[in-house]
Amino acid sequence: MKVVVLGGGFGGVSTASELRNRSKDLGITLVDRKTRLEYQAAHPEILSGKVTPDETSGDLNKFTAKIGAEFINDTVVNIDFKAKKVKTGKEGREIPYDFLVISIGAEQTFFGITGAEERSCSVNTLKGAVETKNALDKLDFFAKEICIAVIGAGLTGVEVAGELIDYLRGKEASAGISIVEMMPRVLPTFPTENVSNYVAKFLSDRGVEILTETAVQEVREHEITFKNGKKRHYDIIIWTAGIKPNSLLEKLEVPKEKGWLKVDPYLRVEGMKDVFAVGDTVSFESEGVRAGQNVEEAERQGEVAAENIIKTIKAEKLKRYIPKNTIQNLRAFISLGSNKAVMYFRGMVIKVLAYRLKKFVEWNYMRRFK
Repeated sequence: MKVVVLGGGFGGVSTASELRNRSKDLGITLVDRKTRLEYQAAHPEILSGKVTPDETSGDLNKFTAKIGAEFINDTVVNIDFKAKKVKTGKEGREIPYDFLVISIGAEQTFFGITGAEERSCSVNTLKGAVETKNALDKLDFFAKEICIAVIGAGLTGVEVAGELIDYLRGKEASAGISIVEMMPRVLPTFPTENVSNYVAKFLSDRGVEILTETAVQEVREHEITFKNGKKRHYDIIIWTAGIKPNSLLEKLEVPKEKGWLKVDPYLRVEGMKDVFAVGDTVSFESEGVRAGQNVEEAERQGEVAAENIIKTIKAEKLKRYIPKNTIQNLRAFISLGSNKAVMYFRGMVIKVLAYRLKKFVEWNYMRRFK
């Protein structure tokens, strides 16, 4: 029996690990176009130099060898669900499966804004974070006043702003940092305003200009035009505003919810008994509660999907998935720079030891690759 897992992010790695824990004989193949798992939550700290690319990523070859699985470094271009084969980009390779787990994640979106993708830096990928750090290093902070614009004041955006301040401190330089958000407050997806107000004040007190209810209309070379008609000079843009479904999903004729894969209560792609899906690529709702797109949910979904694959093989009753880190009851660590962070949990903003706890969680996630 062979299980093919598409995607070497936290959902895919969790699935593969749990499958091996539950079966020593099962054939497991992990497929990803990258050779390393990327811990995206730590990417902003690459900018300040607090962490290295190797510290925030894990070798998928090493991981699969450790659990006795096969790793295929390739790009998935299509899936033939009737023939039960995954098609990849290298020489038209076809990978057969008995069970398939789709965990291909999400992609950065630029909302069709003219010039945004071509002229923006990003920390959405490890490569993007390294390239952004290199772009910062090339700026001459002593020849003129440098202007850095962070587009998007979600979790990644506010963390990037905090790390930029630390980056400048390390170079003994100064620059104008602005964070642009189309919604009325920073961290707009968080259910309560108390964390938004705290983070906004923390960043403002350190010199970050916060522009809320401000939407980008166009990005030209060194100039942003906003929908209110105002313009702003920039030397570098770091785009953190939103994600979209993986482009592979556009090719797949499967049930979707606003472009995201739709799954049943057991994490099977709706209408299929041998195809599961986990992580950021999934739209999952249980009794009106929506699962968040975060590492905690991806790992838990991977574990339940693996358990249900084994239960399907054994003809046992499947386990329903119950989300924990949900859209309605979000919990998260938020780094603010200066080795400080807050933890948002059940509507509370917890400051004491939050950064140390965040770093411990990060270490715990990454230790399986050591």
